[in-house]
Amino acid sequence: MLHLRKEESDAVLRLLAALCLSLMASPLLAGWVRADSEHFRVFGDTSEDRVIERAAVLEDFHRLLVDVTGRNLPAGAPPLDVFLVDRISDATPWRKLAPNVAGFYRADNGRISAVALDRGPATGGDLGGQEILLHEYAHHFLLGSGRLGYPAWYVEGFAEYFATAGFSPDRIELGQVSSNRAAWLSKGNWLPLEQLLSNQTTGQAAGSGMFYAQSWLLTHYLFRSPGMREKLIAYLKATGAGDDPVAAFRAHIDPDLPGFQLKLRRYLETRATYSSFDRPAATRSGIRVTQLPPSSESLLLPMVALEHGIAPSAGPEALRDIRRLAAQEPPDDLSRRALALAELQYGNAATAAARLDALLATHPGDPDLLRWRATAARLAGGNAGAEQARGWLSKAYAAAPSDWRTLHAWARLYRPVDGPLPPQALEVLLRAHQLAPQVSEVVLDTAVALSYADRMDEAAAVLQPLAWSPHGGPAADVARQLLARALANDRPGLLKEVEEFRRQRSPVTTVVQSRN
Repeated sequence: MLHLRKEESDAVLRLLAALCLSLMASPLLAGWVRADSEHFRVFGDTSEDRVIERAAVLEDFHRLLVDVTGRNLPAGAPPLDVFLVDRISDATPWRKLAPNVAGFYRADNGRISAVALDRGPATGGDLGGQEILLHEYAHHFLLGSGRLGYPAWYVEGFAEYFATAGFSPDRIELGQVSSNRAAWLSKGNWLPLEQLLSNQTTGQAAGSGMFYAQSWLLTHYLFRSPGMREKLIAYLKATGAGDDPVAAFRAHIDPDLPGFQLKLRRYLETRATYSSFDRPAATRSGIRVTQLPPSSESLLLPMVALEHGIAPSAGPEALRDIRRLAAQEPPDDLSRRALALAELQYGNAATAAARLDALLATHPGDPDLLRWRATAARLAGGNAGAEQARGWLSKAYAAAPSDWRTLHAWARLYRPVDGPLPPQALEVLLRAHQLAPQVSEVVLDTAVALSYADRMDEAAAVLQPLAWSPHGGPAADVARQLLARALANDRPGLLKEVEEFRRQRSPVTTVVQSRN
């Protein structure tokens, strides 16, 4: 046995104590890191350098989309929250996903965010996670940068085309052949072009690998073949004006659909090209990094899940989990916020209000806390509760004038699906839609409010992108029915449809009910 003199023993103890302190202060135990850039907030349970590089790739990707399309997001549009995870299941604590999911995007009443697996080099080694992240941001950008509704094939083809962009430290490549999509095209049975172009391509066909593969190839061809870009622009203007996608394709691109399909086969085999650009070196310098508190390790992703909304049946379990996790963590601001939000949604509104008041005492200008406090006031019910909610939302607006969630919540106090809005409330709702056209609740509220104001052409324009969305789910089903009425200038019929949705009180109707 080794025996140490007392002075040696004391020295060893001091060394061990110093080692423990250094470990406690190390990034491994300190919680998540957030990198803020102009268009993104990237969260990761990883090193600062890694989240900075991920944010830099996304900013360069945004710039690429702007340069190629000539479009941009509106001034004041919120940065997209991106969460880099080791396991997708961590981001869905009260919901199960298929084991092969490598990432997803959510846009709803509480937040807009994307989640992606984070493995391999930040510039592109994680093909699954990064390609899905770029694919979903391309969707986000396409919806946010224009007011046209695009055919389903173009929505997916655009995202697939740009998702294959490659980033090295000094180069960006665009237009490389997708090996996955090329494999589908070489081995599978192609969909008839008329079926691909039709917006009736939904459900199983729209979700198939062949639909994605052909949409990618068609977009690649129209973006890169001589003379095709101008024809594509004319086609998209026509479909955006309401023309049938198949008829518009024949009129503006090629009347011979079988012959055009043969052109696409030959293009894939012999003529597909790609581009290479210098990658800007200065992107990283504009990125700011924040170290999140230790409680972010266990509470950040569950709190984000609550903001997005979970199945009501999972609410009691979520409340128990948040209370248990918060009790195990230091009482920092993030754990207090998580407790307040869980209590607000699935616990006691008065308790939530007290927790929020305590947080607001030290963070009086926090727009999220102010907006949540407005919800707590509204839950109290009656005219007094609504008036108090309006006051809290006014403070939230003063703190963050471009927060679409505050604007939407304020307009909803006037119950936009129950009757015409006051002019000011309608303008506020239109601004919320301008900032967040990706959110189906905002889209449907805005369309109904415009219909009450007898602005049917504008209502149709608002509805079309959601109605044509290949992944819009139940909200897209609602939008399609309302769009048919709006295009027919049938205001009474549209409002009757809304009333019927509300009367049925099916899961679909949550998007046309007055709720914050």
